Amino acid sequence: MPANVELRMSRPAPISAHWRNIVILSWPIDEDRLAPFLPYSLALDRWDGTPYVSLVCLCMESLRALGLPTLPRSIAEVNLRFYVRFPDQGEEHKGVVFLRQLVSNPFVGFAGRHLFREPMLHTPVSWEFEKTDPSNGQRRLHYRWGNGGRDEELRVTAGGDTYLAESGSFEEFLTARYLGFNAQSGSRVRAYRISREPWRLVQVIEHELKWDVGTVCAPRIADVLAGPPASVLLATGSDTRIHWPTKLR
Repeated sequence: MPANVELRMSRPAPISAHWRNIVILSWPIDEDRLAPFLPYSLALDRWDGTPYVSLVCLCMESLRALGLPTLPRSIAEVNLRFYVRFPDQGEEHKGVVFLRQLVSNPFVGFAGRHLFREPMLHTPVSWEFEKTDPSNGQRRLHYRWGNGGRDEELRVTAGGDTYLAESGSFEEFLTARYLGFNAQSGSRVRAYRISREPWRLVQVIEHELKWDVGTVCAPRIADVLAGPPASVLLATGSDTRIHWPTKLR
C-alpha cells in the first residue's frame, strides 16, 4: 500500500458501518471509453485484457461518522465504478474510481463530496431484504432509487451456501478492492483506504434491472451499460471503515 495512505490509517476512520447485501453488476468496456475519466498516474486494471465497469447497490447499517452515530443509522447507496491500479515503487495497488454515487443520507452525500471529493448525490434510495427459504439460504433483494424524478430498481434472487472468491478468479478481481481513488481536473490523485474482511458470496439465481442509464453516466459509457451485464454477484458484506483521503504523487 502507498506509504502515505498507510500513514493516514493511523488516524481514526471518519466513516464506519456494516455493509450488507452488496450487488455487483459488471460489463466489459473498451478502454477508450474510460480514458477521459481515468485520473493521472493511474492505470486501468483489466481482467483477461479487458477493463470492466460495475453498478453496485449496497446498504450500510450501524453507520457512524467521526465516531458518532448518524440519523438514520441505516442507509443505502447505488454507485457506478471502474477498476484501476496505482504503480508505486515496483508494487501495484488495486482500487476503484467512482463515476457516480447516489446515497439516501444528505450528511453522507455532503461528506463524500467535500471530504473525499467523490461524485456523490443525495437522492432517495431504499432496499428490502427477504430470506424466503432459510433451509437453502435463498433470499430476495430489492433496491429502489430516484433519478431525475424517475423511479429505478434492481431485483435479485440468490441462494445456496456462501463462499469466498478463489484466488485469481474474476470474482476476486471485482471484490478485492481496498482503495478508492479520485482526482479533480488539474489536481493530484487522492486515495483512501477501505478496511474490511473479504466478502463471502452467494450464487445469484436471477436479476432484473430497470434504469435509465443515460441519465446516470456519460453517453460514451451508457450504451455499453444498456445491454445485459456479463456478471452479477451478491456479497453478504462485512464491517467496514473508510479512512481519511491523502494525496498521492
